Amino acid sequence: MKSSYWAIISALFLAEIAATFESAMLYAALPTLIREFGDPITAGWLVTMHMLIGAAAGVLVGRMGDIYGRKRMTLWMLVIATIGSLMSAATDNFGVVLAGRALQGLSVAVIPLSIGIIREAIAKERIPVAVGLMTTGSGVGVAIGLVLGGLIVDNLNWHWLFVVSAILLGLSWVAIKFWVPGKPGIAPKEPVDWVEGLLPAPGIMAMLYGVSQSKALGWSDPWVWGTIAAGALIMAYWARRSLRASEPFVDLRLLGSRNVALANLLTVCLGAGTMQVVLVFSTYTQSPTWTMAGLGLGATVAGLAKLPSNILSFFAGPLSGWLTKTFGDRSTVVAGILLAVVGWIVGTTLPSTLVAIIVILSVISFGTTILNAAIYNVIVGTVPEARTGEAIGTIAVTRGMASAIGAQVIAVLLATATLTDPISGAQLPSPQGFRLTMAWIAGLTAIGGLFALFLSVHRKTMSDTEAAPREQAASEA
Repeated sequence: MKSSYWAIISALFLAEIAATFESAMLYAALPTLIREFGDPITAGWLVTMHMLIGAAAGVLVGRMGDIYGRKRMTLWMLVIATIGSLMSAATDNFGVVLAGRALQGLSVAVIPLSIGIIREAIAKERIPVAVGLMTTGSGVGVAIGLVLGGLIVDNLNWHWLFVVSAILLGLSWVAIKFWVPGKPGIAPKEPVDWVEGLLPAPGIMAMLYGVSQSKALGWSDPWVWGTIAAGALIMAYWARRSLRASEPFVDLRLLGSRNVALANLLTVCLGAGTMQVVLVFSTYTQSPTWTMAGLGLGATVAGLAKLPSNILSFFAGPLSGWLTKTFGDRSTVVAGILLAVVGWIVGTTLPSTLVAIIVILSVISFGTTILNAAIYNVIVGTVPEARTGEAIGTIAVTRGMASAIGAQVIAVLLATATLTDPISGAQLPSPQGFRLTMAWIAGLTAIGGLFALFLSVHRKTMSDTEAAPREQAASEA
């Protein structure tokens, strides 16, 4: 199949929107779902299950795409996620809805698969900008999920969330099927070790589950640390098995590459820091004005306040790709970090107008989008094509874990200085709590800038032929 550049980009862009839409749509619907299913913990599992499956699927499905064909795996993930959406749309039974959300979580794997497709289907010189566009697609999906999700739950039954999700996923399947060329995967020389291939899934899920339960149970609870430790032990055994294999399912030796290791460290800083922008500013904009740290807005207006920054960030992804192509990885990452840090520092002044909030959100989100696209391009410019899916999947897992931990840290920071609501008695963040939180995020993002200084100056995309001697040398060492 021969497809134009824009046909391929459009199809993948739509798939990214569909995948991230169903991640974000439930945030707008959580109050409704809490009323539907009885309590916050039960409804929260609809978010948690999607996150757990998505994180576990990233590495596994990304690598399967490398082996069996990325277009084929993308189509299968979209089919399974569509089935999950229809399951959730068709019932009020919580167990069935939760099972549907688990299947929907597999759509998260579309992101590493899409970047792999870009690398195999698009001319090398156009890859950085195309990767930037894919990053933008994720942001657009989140914006649509928050806004459209709110409109749906305000005006229709919550089941329509899953109907709309199924429609988007179905349209994505059609676009990928007919607009994206398919290439066979690169089969390994030795039989696939499925034990090694599947081990990361329960390990990642156990660790993320422990972190997610810390909010409800507290960090001192033995169950929290027990599940984290169990997941860590599984991952340690998996790492040992992978490193001993001559041709592992997931090649951990890739993490020994300087740029790949630095990309993962950057992702930790961003996931725990500047990518918490929605959490922090949603809390800030809805905080009562009497606290002297908030605008007292409703949830719908607070969500709309983020929309201009999402629209502006549409241009940040392609710009990031152009900067990478023109100036290299290091300069692009530093530019994104400077923007994000400036935004957070200005945020510590605790602006009191909606316009000021929108401007700050736009600066932070623009810089963060540049960073996300740049990190993907660092990976694409470093690893062999045959290992693209697993490397991008690893970044997704790193980001998921860092974001989960970062959310807990921010909750603690906001709680360090609180004021008591005279009506409800609730403890609300004080100006000091918000300033401390924003300063922490600015500092964490700046640390990412220090890591960026050690990135290789010149981008170099390794072909499989170039990579083979390096892999052989690494195994011999």
